[in-house]
Amino acid sequence: MIEVEVKLPVTDLDEIKSALKEFGFKEKCLIEEHDTYFDNQQGDIRTNDEALRVRETKDHLSGKVWAQINFKGKKLDTRTMTREELETGVEDGAVCRNILQAIGYIPVAPEVIKKRLMLQKESITVCLDNVHGLGEFLELEILADSEEKKDDALGQIESVLNSLGYQISDTVRTSYLSMLQNGKSRNV
Repeated sequence: MIEVEVKLPVTDLDEIKSALKEFGFKEKCLIEEHDTYFDNQQGDIRTNDEALRVRETKDHLSGKVWAQINFKGKKLDTRTMTREELETGVEDGAVCRNILQAIGYIPVAPEVIKKRLMLQKESITVCLDNVHGLGEFLELEILADSEEKKDDALGQIESVLNSLGYQISDTVRTSYLSMLQNGKSRNV
């Protein structure tokens, strides 16, 4: 699966949420995510601009809790966060983290914690994120099942972004983890 994604720092999530609802987006869930990233002893994963993480999620509306392991490949273009993404659910996030450590992977500090309101319209998912230590961000993403479909997906994302008054040039290609490690605020 190809995750076509853009991310940008914003200052008023409520205003963006109102505009998205006017465009027909519906609230999907309000969740809190705790992401622990891992690398090998040599640091190859981060050096290769890839990511390996265990994510634990709690849905604040339903109380449901779940975990997943996720691998993100190298970015596929120079403008967005688009990359191959592989993920699957795991029964216990703590056990998954312990397995990774037992086979030689090292947790990368800090843990990324965010509250995320997800909205959906057709194939477009919007995440309104409040990231602990960074501030507020807007993410738009579409999962494309092939590289041939990623340009069309990006066009759809760009249309929503433009409707909100933003451009692709306003987006950032830096992960929340990297921003936290570099001590950057939302004004990245």
